[in-house]
Amino acid sequence: MNETEFLQKAIDNARNFQNFPDVLMAVSLHPEWLTMIPEDRKWAILHQIILSGNVNHLDQLLALQKSNKNFRLLTNTRDNYTILDITALRADTPDMKNRIQQLIKLDEMLNYAKDCEWDKCYEIIKENPSFVNEKPPYRRYYLIHHMACANAIEQFERFKEIKNCIFNLNLRADRKKINIIAREEKQPKFADYIEKSYPSLLDKDDSTFNDLYKASEEAKKRTDTINAVMEQKNIVKDLDNDLMGEPIKMKNRAEVMLHMNEIRTQQENELKNKSNQASKTEKDIDPEMLIDNLTCPLTLTVFIDPVIAADGFTYERSAITTWLKNNDRSPMTNQKLPNKDLNPNTVIKQIINALNLKS
Repeated sequence: MNETEFLQKAIDNARNFQNFPDVLMAVSLHPEWLTMIPEDRKWAILHQIILSGNVNHLDQLLALQKSNKNFRLLTNTRDNYTILDITALRADTPDMKNRIQQLIKLDEMLNYAKDCEWDKCYEIIKENPSFVNEKPPYRRYYLIHHMACANAIEQFERFKEIKNCIFNLNLRADRKKINIIAREEKQPKFADYIEKSYPSLLDKDDSTFNDLYKASEEAKKRTDTINAVMEQKNIVKDLDNDLMGEPIKMKNRAEVMLHMNEIRTQQENELKNKSNQASKTEKDIDPEMLIDNLTCPLTLTVFIDPVIAADGFTYERSAITTWLKNNDRSPMTNQKLPNKDLNPNTVIKQIINALNLKS
């Protein structure tokens, strides 16, 4: 199965509200496919998932966009439906409509903060005080981090006066505290202000976070192995064939490697014969986005036992279990978790196993 067929199959599955693991596989390997609309289509996977009304599926796919700098939630269909228009097509999916409205408003607020349009940002926080400590799954920074990057000390003090607006100064981005981010962004005044005004924050015992972030030796070794494999040319295309072609699970390693070599030879021959007919979906594949989706956002190592939490993110089981002992909010968005259930991410495990076979 080539990439064009792979994408088309994923869109069909999303449109028919079926085989979500196959959709998740496609977007895990190609995060950019979530909003990609082939020439013969009108809707992307994103639009079909929104129409399905399944918020959990949406959150899982959005979590895969955390390193996709080109992702835009407000992507219209080819026939010019907005994502809000799509939610209006069904009256029986209020949760999806609420989720989309929330994401749009959070995006709007954080875009204003990024552009230092503080008055507009202020009005949104005034209406939605909880937004001060929340962000969409595909965003890196919370509001406080944008303030740190802009040295917006006066705005920080101003926003604190909003009723029920209480900044959580423990929020981190890429596991880093606010003062560290401020210094990295060359804003020492904001860092000094935080360190002087909130010394208890910096003196706080970080043993819980250290336990949370600690990676096992097995995970470190696997990370080195997977990173080495990812340097191979056409690795993502190989994975498409390995994972979406005929099953190879029951073969031994020698048979698997022979199978892969046959596929690679076939691909090279097809490339020679059809060099001028390359599909748009086969361009600009970013292995870094794939490796990011195979890496726990808490331990920063490749998964050993990946599980999906209620926020849609995949974590190393031991790390998220530690987090959930004392928290009922997502470590990635700070939004309240509807439950503390953890489900194995068999899709991510399949991808990692396929990569291990190539090492």
